[in-house]
Amino acid sequence: MEFDSFNNIKWDIIKKKLSNAKTIKSTRRKDGYYYDISVSFDTETTSMYTGTPREKFAFMYVWQFGIDGYYCYGRHWSQFITLLLKLKEYGNLSVDKKLIIWIHNLSFEFQFFRKLIPWDNVFAVDKRQPVKALSSWGIEFRDSLILSGYKLANVAKNLTNHKIPKMVGDLDYSKIRNTKTTFTKKELGYMLNDVRILIAYIDEQREQYGDIAHIPLTNTGRVRQLVRKNCFGKNWFTRSKYLAIMNVLQLKKSDYIECKKAFAGGFTHANPNKVGGTFKNVASIDFTSSYPTVMIAEKYPSSRAIDYKYKNRAEFESMLEKRLAIFKVRFTNLVTKISQDNYLSSSRGSSDDIFVVENNGRVYSARQFTTYVTSIDWEVIKQVYTWDKVEFSEIKTFTKHYLPTPIIKSILELYKKKTTLKDVDGKKAEYAHAKGLLNSVYGMTVTDIIRDENLYDKDEWKQVQADPDKLLEKYNNSKNRFLYYPWGVFVTAYARRNLWNGIINVGDDFIYSDTDSIKLLNWNKHKSYVENYDKQVSKKLEKAMKYHRLPADSIRPKTVQGVRKPLGVWNFEGIYTRFKTLGAKRYIDTAYNKEGKEVLEITIAGLPKEKGEDYLLKISDNDFDKVFKNFQNNLTVPKGQTGKMTHTYIDDLKSFEVTDYQGHVTRETALSSVHLESASFHLSLSQAFKDFLQDISNGYIITSLDSYSKGV
Repeated sequence: MEFDSFNNIKWDIIKKKLSNAKTIKSTRRKDGYYYDISVSFDTETTSMYTGTPREKFAFMYVWQFGIDGYYCYGRHWSQFITLLLKLKEYGNLSVDKKLIIWIHNLSFEFQFFRKLIPWDNVFAVDKRQPVKALSSWGIEFRDSLILSGYKLANVAKNLTNHKIPKMVGDLDYSKIRNTKTTFTKKELGYMLNDVRILIAYIDEQREQYGDIAHIPLTNTGRVRQLVRKNCFGKNWFTRSKYLAIMNVLQLKKSDYIECKKAFAGGFTHANPNKVGGTFKNVASIDFTSSYPTVMIAEKYPSSRAIDYKYKNRAEFESMLEKRLAIFKVRFTNLVTKISQDNYLSSSRGSSDDIFVVENNGRVYSARQFTTYVTSIDWEVIKQVYTWDKVEFSEIKTFTKHYLPTPIIKSILELYKKKTTLKDVDGKKAEYAHAKGLLNSVYGMTVTDIIRDENLYDKDEWKQVQADPDKLLEKYNNSKNRFLYYPWGVFVTAYARRNLWNGIINVGDDFIYSDTDSIKLLNWNKHKSYVENYDKQVSKKLEKAMKYHRLPADSIRPKTVQGVRKPLGVWNFEGIYTRFKTLGAKRYIDTAYNKEGKEVLEITIAGLPKEKGEDYLLKISDNDFDKVFKNFQNNLTVPKGQTGKMTHTYIDDLKSFEVTDYQGHVTRETALSSVHLESASFHLSLSQAFKDFLQDISNGYIITSLDSYSKGV
């Protein structure tokens, strides 16, 4: 395969490929036309310390480019600019007739070349995180990482029609290279491989969506595209009928603010009585598609918010049986009723809270605690806390109903694909696609309405504060909207309630939970609870299917083996031979694989799995007993063994002489850059959490909020 250096670029081939490519009208009228052709770009950079005094410096020493199967590389930014101008000339490019160049992690490369190119428009989700960047030359850079949601190695694994594995280890990043460094064939192969993978990936995306103009910008955009299409249907009548629903479901500013305050994500926590201990024969169970299940089975706000005043507690509770609500609640002398975990989040309290005792971010007790909750949260709170006094205010209520049928159909369609395509030969990519979309369905419901705008102008990033009134007006009047923000608030609330149903029922055998899963002891003892729960959720789903006039079997499609896979039920994942947790997103386990070998797996937020496993095994001489002993507070993984990098953005021009590892001396210049440095990882528990764990282990609980008493 050709991989020409800049001096040997075959310009006639590039010109011919562009001339043979079709131009496709954009799905957005104002965006003009796009060349329907796959183009990719990548760089390799050196990060170092240099100068007097020593300072961070980073620069590009080689770039790689691919267009529809032709590949080349260059050593200088001036050469890349020449290439872009050639593309502009050959394609007669403009802001109305564009060529897309895909980059995997655009935010990194953009920092290096942003000052070299005149920009027409840069769309960013956050400062320094462009999703697409359109130049005045008609060349638009897009981020394939945001589109795929995967690292390049996993993108390669999921390719259907092209088998291009991601090469690992062929470039030693500890070596200093410059623009005169010579490359081995193996190193050139590595660099070629990255742009080949991207070309193959974009080829498959074009096939999937019909052409390049219909490929969404982001992974979440994929599911929005699918569901919106199903909601609006194929004709004006269906669309107008759905928009009539949206016209009813509007938000006032106060409604939105309160929804934001009441929104909480998935529950992830450890039983404080079990933290630090090593347990044997630990079962793992998780819900089959938790968020999709509650979106189908449960009822959601189906009206505008109505401000509600209540006369007494009985009237308030009676209202909650008929309607959904979001409200502010203030507790006096709040104390947990159960020992295995605590529901309320301390971070979502208020500034006037008094004497809050925290269990690693969760409220164990408080003299006074104020927060915002949904009526679904309230169902759980009443089961797991006691208090002397409670006050409700700022109550907003909604009528409740099932989500619109087109949304339900979309979820069922994706769940069926995920189930039927798993482990099917040749369907790996389709399975991954369906699974990704299904997991993204919930995410689109909680996309924030009011977000500050991140602009790139005159070589600088600027943040423009959002105008809530303007954005809410736009939201309410949109002719393209198919979602209602309060829906997402209740999706997570229902999922938390279901998870906590398990935590409460498992009792002292509960060890750990994460969003949709529970780790527990004495599995056989709890099978009856699981069976009863499964029956209940299946009845709920069947009732929803009956309402939507959909086949009952839609909630239990068959796998490739012909086995029914019911939605929403607890799935038994297996038994860990050993399990240990140090808190949320911090646990290790061992289990037997298919070959009957005991293997280690770790989950530590901020530390790549493979690197963490390798390090723990290394310092433990591959002895699992030592591994579990070494997994403790203050564990430190040194630089170079974490797979983690510290990013430092450099916005000023830097120029230094650089001697590479081969002895070549060059002057390298970067108008702006990103310095990468290997980072260590330190696992530590907060002092407050350590103190809490000590009190728990000593048998102390709070019975009076003025003092600790020996356990009752």
